[in-house]
Amino acid sequence: MKRTAIVLVVGAIFAATFLASCASNKDTTKTPENFTTDWLEAQLTDLDDCGYFYTSPELGQFDMIEGEFKKAQGYVKSAYGFVFGYTTPADNGKLNNYLRFEINPDGEYALYKWDGANYTDLVESNDKATAYFYENGSINKGYDSTNVLKVALNSNNKYDLYINGTKVASNIARIKDAKYGVMAFFSVGKKDQEKLPDQPVKVTYRITNGTIHVPTAAELKASKPEK
Repeated sequence: MKRTAIVLVVGAIFAATFLASCASNKDTTKTPENFTTDWLEAQLTDLDDCGYFYTSPELGQFDMIEGEFKKAQGYVKSAYGFVFGYTTPADNGKLNNYLRFEINPDGEYALYKWDGANYTDLVESNDKATAYFYENGSINKGYDSTNVLKVALNSNNKYDLYINGTKVASNIARIKDAKYGVMAFFSVGKKDQEKLPDQPVKVTYRITNGTIHVPTAAELKASKPEK
């Protein structure tokens, strides 16, 4: 497995949970059993917004979620995918912690954790407190190529991760006290990497399948305030 590039964007100390513009042709479908959406578009043109990643609204609490992603424009190394397994978004619109699963048009992926202080690469461990992109033959390369990403809790209450049906990681531990929330996201490169505003960063996605998390008796008990 070839390690090719540092995945972290300079200046992105915390993940900004800013909502990019999205448009849908039909309503979201959500039942107690599953969750799907039509194609949604996220686009960004402002040079002042370089160097961060931007999320969809919170999608819900899931045991499994699968989505199709396409990137039409933007820096080829800037990624997109799912951010999930966080505790609670902070009041200033940033996430205190999260797990992040992403790919880019160059055929690379990354999986890592931010714990509020350090990054941990969950593909290959290192002592540099950072994370990297790794080549993966399961990814459909290039702009406008469709790729399916899947995040699923297994019987050990840990995460398995898939790209186009191929498992790329197993038994990824949950962050302590984390909920089951998930958001789609896309990254924006630095000013000298993007071609804004002439060429907007543009990513589209749709949720194709999802299993909504049903709280256990223990979780329900823990969530009730003490009298």
